[in-house]
Amino acid sequence: MKDSLLAGTMAEMTATAVAAAARRKAAVLLPVGVIEAHGPHLPVGTDAFIALALCKATQRYAAEAGRETFIAPPYYWGINAVLGEFTGSFRIRAETAKALLADVIASLIANGFPEVHIVSHHGDRAHNEMILSVLREVHAQGHAGVRLLYTPVRWKMIERLGETGKEPWWVPWDYHPRLEDFRLTGILGVHADEYETAAIVRYHPETVDFEALRKLAPTQLTLEDLAAWRTGGEAARRLTPDGYFGAPNPIDPELWRHYDETARILAAAIG
Repeated sequence: MKDSLLAGTMAEMTATAVAAAARRKAAVLLPVGVIEAHGPHLPVGTDAFIALALCKATQRYAAEAGRETFIAPPYYWGINAVLGEFTGSFRIRAETAKALLADVIASLIANGFPEVHIVSHHGDRAHNEMILSVLREVHAQGHAGVRLLYTPVRWKMIERLGETGKEPWWVPWDYHPRLEDFRLTGILGVHADEYETAAIVRYHPETVDFEALRKLAPTQLTLEDLAAWRTGGEAARRLTPDGYFGAPNPIDPELWRHYDETARILAAAIG
């Protein structure tokens, strides 16, 4: 199970071990993503793979600081409002995604875990609005330990959601300049771009179609195009017919460390 989405998660633990972890008040990291098209070069599980990789790195850095965490099996049935019509994408209804995430969180609470930290690597606004809706309801039920630890800063998701990041369902952490300490192509990218390629090449190279990757040219899209692309449907197909937005080939071999540096910050944030 080395490269499985279940490897290194609670799925490999016995019920006895899970119960013992809950008694120790260990925190849970919940990777959240979707299954959707990520160009000709990356696997459709890219978002889930990156969310899980972030959780594993966060777990490692938290352990170094003496903080015990466990990783829940990834939740990967989120909402694909933008790329839902592309081959390889799963179309999950909003009510289904919300109910499932709520049940997953409720199960972790019922198992005795006081803290559940969501790590979501998916930029679809509808998907992230769904997560916030679940968190607001969970908090209204008195479970203040369930919070959103991460959504990519580079997608400005907190701002796009109309939030400040200081609401009680967020784990606050300060942006660090080292997250930008990498060489970039300068091409506007948000999906299956240099960042995501760098991460998958690092963490799951066996899933990358390198022959296809070598042939891919950067898209030349603007912020106005991005606004249209985010409406999905015909606009997404017209602007990104091959299912990627940005420069698929990184120019910095160390770009994957953007995620590793992020994990260091996340580990510090959960104390």
